[in-house]
Amino acid sequence: MRFSKEFKLPQPPTDIAPPPNKPVPMRPKADPIPDESERLADLKMVARRLGVSPRFVQTLVRRKQIPVIRMGRRCTRFDLDEVLTAVRKLQAQEQGR
Repeated sequence: MRFSKEFKLPQPPTDIAPPPNKPVPMRPKADPIPDESERLADLKMVARRLGVSPRFVQTLVRRKQIPVIRMGRRCTRFDLDEVLTAVRKLQAQEQGR
């Protein structure tokens, strides 16, 4: 006894509707990713960007030569744009001596 059945390959949908078994996302996946200028940097990132040690960055903070954002006793963050501006001003003061 032989059974024969025709198999139809599924055709890709012509419209752009998602398959019925998958949920529809409520917001697009392409969320804007903040670039480096919009993020706050930690101590190691600032030290790496300036090319100095983290200890020297702490010294600059203690001398109040670069701006810092303190979010707690041990949690310090920096705005990289403001830090670079302060370093340029510090460099200009050193050259003006």
